[in-house]
Amino acid sequence: MFKPFNSLKDKVPLRWNKPVNECDEAPVDAQDPGFLQSSFQKLNLPREYWHNKLESFYKDQFNPKDGFAQHVRQTVSMPKEWMLGLIDEGKPNPEPLTAEELERAAVWAKFLAPESGNAKANYVYEPLSSVSTLSTRLVRLLPGEDLEDIQLVVECVELDNCVSYEALSYCWGEPSVKTIIHCNGGSLLVTTNLKSALLYLRRKTGDRLLWIDALCINQEDLQERSQQVGIMSHIYRKASGTIVWLGEEAQNSSLGIDLCEKLYEFFKDEKTCLQPKSQFNFRTLWSSDHHDPFNPSHAQTDEGDFKKRTTEGNTESDKGDEYKKFEDSSKGLPLRMNPPNVYELLALRDLARRQWFRRIWIAQELALASQVTMVCGYRSISWDIFVYGFAMTFVSGHRISGGWDRDQNFIGPLVQIRESIQGGAPDQYQYPATLLDRLHGCRSFEATDPRDKVYGLLGVAPLDDKAISVKVDYGKTAEEVYVGLAHVILSSSGNLDLLSIPHGDSQLGKHRLPSWVPDWSYTSSPSLDLVFPASKRKSPSGPIREFAATRGSTSTPMFKDPQILVLSGYIVDNIAQLSEIIQAPIADTLRMKLLDQKLDDEKSVLEAEGLAGMSVYFDIMMSIEDLALGGGNENSIYPTSEPRTRAFWRTLCTDTTYDSLDAGDLAFTGWRQALKAPRVLKRFRVDKFTRLYNYLAAVGFGVTNTLHESDGLFEIMMQPAFYNRFAITRDGYFAMVPPATKVGDQVGLFKGGKVPLIIRQKDDQWSLVGESYVHGIMHGEAFNEARSTELELI
Repeated sequence: MFKPFNSLKDKVPLRWNKPVNECDEAPVDAQDPGFLQSSFQKLNLPREYWHNKLESFYKDQFNPKDGFAQHVRQTVSMPKEWMLGLIDEGKPNPEPLTAEELERAAVWAKFLAPESGNAKANYVYEPLSSVSTLSTRLVRLLPGEDLEDIQLVVECVELDNCVSYEALSYCWGEPSVKTIIHCNGGSLLVTTNLKSALLYLRRKTGDRLLWIDALCINQEDLQERSQQVGIMSHIYRKASGTIVWLGEEAQNSSLGIDLCEKLYEFFKDEKTCLQPKSQFNFRTLWSSDHHDPFNPSHAQTDEGDFKKRTTEGNTESDKGDEYKKFEDSSKGLPLRMNPPNVYELLALRDLARRQWFRRIWIAQELALASQVTMVCGYRSISWDIFVYGFAMTFVSGHRISGGWDRDQNFIGPLVQIRESIQGGAPDQYQYPATLLDRLHGCRSFEATDPRDKVYGLLGVAPLDDKAISVKVDYGKTAEEVYVGLAHVILSSSGNLDLLSIPHGDSQLGKHRLPSWVPDWSYTSSPSLDLVFPASKRKSPSGPIREFAATRGSTSTPMFKDPQILVLSGYIVDNIAQLSEIIQAPIADTLRMKLLDQKLDDEKSVLEAEGLAGMSVYFDIMMSIEDLALGGGNENSIYPTSEPRTRAFWRTLCTDTTYDSLDAGDLAFTGWRQALKAPRVLKRFRVDKFTRLYNYLAAVGFGVTNTLHESDGLFEIMMQPAFYNRFAITRDGYFAMVPPATKVGDQVGLFKGGKVPLIIRQKDDQWSLVGESYVHGIMHGEAFNEARSTELELI
């Protein structure tokens, strides 16, 4: 569809060496951004050429060293009218509703309206069989027309010999807002979301046999509830399929479904394209195995067709060294297609952010299902096709979509668990294999009942994991469940991996749990991610680094009482200097970077791209750089006898590297060069003018980083550092520590621990702060088992 820029410029009568601007003033240099902008105006390129602001497109079409810098300068000065025009590109324009459709919508809303506070259910559950442990109920959804009342029949069955049925996976919705449905001549109160699901799933002719937790389990009977939750893994395995109810169509959800289907259809026969399912290792997004499917320079022809490059070489028409180099770089690469427009990306993102994806129970419901169909209103799509589309846009195609926030990573764990349970995980990936791994990987998921954060994952834990001896018992409090689970894991594992779990500061953990017991109800907590996943595993770029701070020793914990853990270890160092909490240099990339907002007179295009808010990141990282390398210390030798600069970046990255230490040195050098831009601005007091400083610092950092060979790699490498602190110990070691760390906290080594732990003294006992990375003692260099004594953690 579009020629490379080099060939376009040769076909227009422009004076590239000494151009004249539109005002007939003195000639300007060809690199001047104003000239470049006016040149593009004269080219009268189609609107599609500027689609999605061409960030990734520019990086491929221009020389990688110069093109992006030009693009940033253009973007800063690009007329607002142009950018607003780009926002409208691809915007869905639904037709207004007819009078009949408006009337139907009103009737529908009334039909789903919640009942008054006086409404009561009068259906009485028939007791389940006390003989069989696999006794349950099924719901027969009777046929009906569009807005007829829901009619159900509840039947008791034995899973061993029952007829075929489907299982429903859905969000309960607001439990206090309920509506009535009719069941066996009586009535039941259900949430409006469940009633809506039944209306959409009901057939006009023929019954539909379903298992639905809210209807098939007597929720008022705690004993039955505990027993039924205990056999849910059998229920979902036995089902012929699982239906996922995402809710009614909204936020252009059909556009997101269409995008997934379009991507799957386009790439389904492409044999060389890495399967997206195996790309859900979010720790290695910079791996070369993540092929970008939306790189126009690798696929498009003048006629708009798509063809895969071959190894036969370039055609005679490919003139010029730059273009030949560009062609050579695309040989043998997978098929590419045009990137989705902003509205398709937003629709898919909003669909993937629906509440259903956050439920802890869906990990089990998805993993055990033989096949999964996702339903959104009247639209449906298979789970595999949805995941394919999501991975292609937000994993492989992260350059055009902005990627996916780590703290919103719900789909990654779901894919990994389902693949490992179903036996389809690629050989080069070994997914988490303990209940503790599952709990950590699904930490961000939500549950109405905090006990379900544990119970919801028992069905997908390995059968040889002793931790699954925990029984479902809704007669216990959440505190009792969490403490009991911690006892079982610590006693059976022989290691202290549990103590590496970030504990958070939720009310449950702060006042009712010991410091060493994770509060699983807390969904968000910064993590250095030093231990997990704890099982042996690999990534596309090689093994993920392993630590052995106590040389592979085994723990034999004791419990003085349920609240006090006794460990064997000793204090090795303490925290002497501490940085502020490191803020990640991120924004809502898709909604800002792709301009899903109105630009008023006080906001520039640069602000809309999310670059203006990075000054906090710059300030903190400059202060950390000064703390570690300032005062003439840069050229000094670190305690490990390596250069201080290398020890510094290895600490920031918690020793995560892409390829080699030399590659890490190169990435760090590029990042440090880029950081000089805001540092120079501060030296000249430009930071007194906040808006100007934000702009110039962001542009200077971004351009310099892009011009360097590493091209922003270091920010990805140091992801574990975000929302944690950099520290220097009393003995001069660099460290990454949890955000709750204080100066004076102790660094301890304990038998069975893979990493040092930060602890804080309270009289004769200690409280756990969290895991730490201390560069130079992560592989047993400081461990001496003979020094170990007993310490009590409370």
